[in-house]
Amino acid sequence: MPQPRQPDPNRDMPVPPPTWKPEPIEEPEPERLPDETPLPNPDENE
Repeated sequence: MPQPRQPDPNRDMPVPPPTWKPEPIEEPEPERLPDETPLPNPDENE
């Protein structure tokens, strides 16, 4: 009779969850669109 397989700790033990939480990959929303960026206009700053 073959001996029962020895428990493999690397396979039988569940992998513990990582302590660090991966940050969600999201593109940062720009505060304003490039077209909405106010340009300095000396004519309007009188």
